[in-house]
Amino acid sequence: MLAFKRLLGLGGAVPAEGELDQSREKWVIEPVHVGVVARAKEFWRYRRILWFFAGRRIKERYESTTLGKFWLFARPLMPMFVSTVVFGNMLKMPSDGFPYFLFFLAGNSCWRIFDRSLFWSARSFDQNRALLKKVYFPRLIAPVSSVAPAVTEFGVLLGLLLAATVYYLVTDGKFYLRLSPALLLAPLAIVMVLFLAIATGLWMSVFVARHKDFQFSIRYFTQFWHYLTPVLYPLSAVPTTYELTKLHLTVNPRMLMQLNPLTAPVQLYKWALLGAGEFPGLTLVSSLAIMLIVFASGVWFFTRAEGASVDRL
Repeated sequence: MLAFKRLLGLGGAVPAEGELDQSREKWVIEPVHVGVVARAKEFWRYRRILWFFAGRRIKERYESTTLGKFWLFARPLMPMFVSTVVFGNMLKMPSDGFPYFLFFLAGNSCWRIFDRSLFWSARSFDQNRALLKKVYFPRLIAPVSSVAPAVTEFGVLLGLLLAATVYYLVTDGKFYLRLSPALLLAPLAIVMVLFLAIATGLWMSVFVARHKDFQFSIRYFTQFWHYLTPVLYPLSAVPTTYELTKLHLTVNPRMLMQLNPLTAPVQLYKWALLGAGEFPGLTLVSSLAIMLIVFASGVWFFTRAEGASVDRL
């Protein structure tokens, strides 16, 4: 226990064998304080263990596989090349005047970090089952640290994006990457996507811990969400009017798609990197508001359900 406290940065030096540390003769058991603010303070107090869990997730993800680091590159690239051939070459999907592979790579790298972060944070209780039942640490660390493999994979896609930019510079004689102050907004889009993934993962992790079969529905949920996000196509390709003849209604699909909280950060990322599309504007504000609501409610729900969820593991 003393060594574990030292890892968390809560204790001082571990006393030598045979010595008695007077500061640890008495143990005070205090009730756990509830509330978002209290849990935020507790999370900050144990922040050092967050990096330990993040590194552990990355090692477990890639070092235990037979092909090792090969999957780090193959896993995100294989479906990307297939989608480029189908949607870009065969279906001739519009791409705002950019090479479709580069356009799709920019949008998909932003989507991919959300998809993978949500998937792993939703399974965070199951992944840390043995440790959660033995020692106490802020349970909020489990879903937050689980996004580490997704961040690693995003680094691979970012490297591929730079390589593709150089390739098109040689073949087309044009440097598509946007070199302007707007490029600084690209990290903001990634932070927003990660924030939404963690916020949604707080809800999902509790449901997965209580209902084991719920984890299989996450893939269907995210696939449906993927097609409602302008990754494979530009937002300008979505019509502004669509008639439902049987219901005698006219809807605006583009406006409905802008209610998707992922539409604005994906659009912002492509606009900041390539100059594709338009600046999200008010859509970005509404996405931030939705993310804050989902995160605040997710922390509130997570802190009240974490105890019962751990008992069901």
